[in-house]
Amino acid sequence: MIARIVTTVLYLTLLMGCASQTFQLPISNNDPANPNAQESAFSPRPNLLQAEVPVTAEQPPTTEPTSSTDLPATAPTMYACPMHPEVVQSSLNRCPKCGMRLVPAEPPKTEPEGKQ
Repeated sequence: MIARIVTTVLYLTLLMGCASQTFQLPISNNDPANPNAQESAFSPRPNLLQAEVPVTAEQPPTTEPTSSTDLPATAPTMYACPMHPEVVQSSLNRCPKCGMRLVPAEPPKTEPEGKQ
């Protein structure tokens, strides 16, 4: 029993002796933790959400041939905001509410006059 107490005291003394000493490792001049380190040049990260993305209005290819007499009169292309469908403009701009690029609006689907 006494041997166990003496062994425990020796281990605690050994551990306390190791914990009381601290060693400072040398810090290089390039380490940001070093107060003498030189400052790096600031380069702002690009904001990918505000990057200019080209928007093109492409028509999907049609598989069936159409004659020139079947073509309806083309209305000017209207552009709408994907998040705010009430924002409709005639030119390709940005939405005044959220800043998103306007996309070509789909023309309203009208039923033929014969069907009701």
